Amino acid sequence: MSKILHLSLGANYYLYRKPVKMSRSFDSLAAIIRCELEKDIISGDVFIFLNKNRCMIKIFVYENGGFSIFYRRLDEGSFQVPLINADATVSYKMTTEQMIAMLSGMTVESGGTVKAPRHEPLHGAVV
Repeated sequence: MSKILHLSLGANYYLYRKPVKMSRSFDSLAAIIRCELEKDIISGDVFIFLNKNRCMIKIFVYENGGFSIFYRRLDEGSFQVPLINADATVSYKMTTEQMIAMLSGMTVESGGTVKAPRHEPLHGAVV
């Protein structure tokens, strides 16, 4: 999990189900939210965008009078998304628990949660 990102239990988290080019920034992500998701960009809702390989994520939110984008790229692996019906809409409303699991690298499976592999420190790092 990130030291600078706080997930609120009262927030609405919307996962955009189509892959997005990570070169997109504030205006083009806002256009997706307004036109395709038909959501209000200044509602305080949180919008999640992933690239095709799901190794990069952008989290878009409006708060305190301005827009913020949190951008993360994994060194290896991919972000695990919840199981979603193929016929579902273009967005999926995620729970806070699903967001925490996705950002922390855990894989959520039926019957429980499987944690990500144990972190191995870099060679020469003080443990």
